[in-house]
Amino acid sequence: MYVQGEIRNSKNIYNYIAKDKADHIITTVNNVILRTGVMNALIQDHNGGTEFFDSMSDDIYDDVLLQTGIRLEYIAIAPDGIISDVYPYEGNEDLIGFDLLDVTKPGNVQSKEAYNNGITILNHYYDLAANGIGMTSTTPLYIRSGGNSWFWGIVKVSINSDNFIEALKFNAFNEMGINYRLCYIDSHNTKHVITECSTPLNDEIIYRFNVDNLIWELSICPSEGWYSYKNFIVVVIVFLCISSLVALFANMVIKIREANDELWKISNIDKLTGCFNRRAYEEKLKDIANDAKMCSKLVYVAVDINGLKKANDNLGHEAGDELIKGAATCLRNCFKDYGNIFRTGGDEFVAIICCDEKNLEKCKETLDRSVGKWKGELNLSLSMSKGYAPHYEFPEMSITDLAKTADQRMYEDKRNFYIRSGQDRRGGR
Repeated sequence: MYVQGEIRNSKNIYNYIAKDKADHIITTVNNVILRTGVMNALIQDHNGGTEFFDSMSDDIYDDVLLQTGIRLEYIAIAPDGIISDVYPYEGNEDLIGFDLLDVTKPGNVQSKEAYNNGITILNHYYDLAANGIGMTSTTPLYIRSGGNSWFWGIVKVSINSDNFIEALKFNAFNEMGINYRLCYIDSHNTKHVITECSTPLNDEIIYRFNVDNLIWELSICPSEGWYSYKNFIVVVIVFLCISSLVALFANMVIKIREANDELWKISNIDKLTGCFNRRAYEEKLKDIANDAKMCSKLVYVAVDINGLKKANDNLGHEAGDELIKGAATCLRNCFKDYGNIFRTGGDEFVAIICCDEKNLEKCKETLDRSVGKWKGELNLSLSMSKGYAPHYEFPEMSITDLAKTADQRMYEDKRNFYIRSGQDRRGGR
């Protein structure tokens, strides 16, 4: 009974580990898809114009690489379904003029499906046996004007197959002694292996999850089995020693509590800044989205550090870390009494707070003063781009739409910063 209980407990822990890894995979892919939403919004704002495509694609490319470690194959826009622009251009020249809505061409069934249903569609490509896994995201765009909407075209993003597996960080499972296999399941219910360890799995935990329209399956188990029966003799001896049993039980309870506390911190707290991490942010968004009545004073604040890349390149990553920690300190000093601060990416933060318009203005002034006074050992100053999206300003918006609005305002603030400062944006990020 004791051994069976230990196995059940171990499997419960592994279920949690599998869910946490699945959340990481979902977040990694959604991080790419969220960036395409910024491209869609800008095309909407420019009434179908695309003159900003190269500069914004450059930002998206760098942001995805910084936050996920994924180097995108390409970002493409296709007015009326025909690709007119692609970034980076070099190596992708053949895509120009490709008709994404022509289902007779390879890979276009999903593009047509996205167009027909008006939703983002993910699809796998590449021969898995030869190249691992690659993915594309296809998003139809409709321009809304005067109460009407019309199909503008498609935004398509391709994730680099070589970087994708590396970004999922399964090497940590090897270090923890966890055997694993990640598959996706096609429409014929056939499993295709994305990545797996070299050791066969035995009595594994299986966790299925969706990334948009795709069904994935993660299987894990301990490399040394769920329980070592060599320890059974030791357990019997311990149970025969009553006094040792009490001490052992108390010690186990304390260690479990400490392990749970540490696991919670690892899962929800950013190690560098002490702020909540991306996983906690995703859970917060889910909680708000599931709440029937959003706080009327809710404000979504998007923040991005200016000049982080320049600090890393010129002064080293210690200087970059100093800027990140400085930004976290300024944000906590300003918003800690009103809500939570999340580090959602390398140099990106989000504050989700509840305060009225008067207090929000005070917070803005306090944050500007705190940033203006900040000075580090390696950096003389700190600069941040900010975007505020109060619910009372947009009462009909969901939390997801507020996030997109705040991101757009933050990017506009960043563009204005580089215009005012005269810095080269690519070199000064």
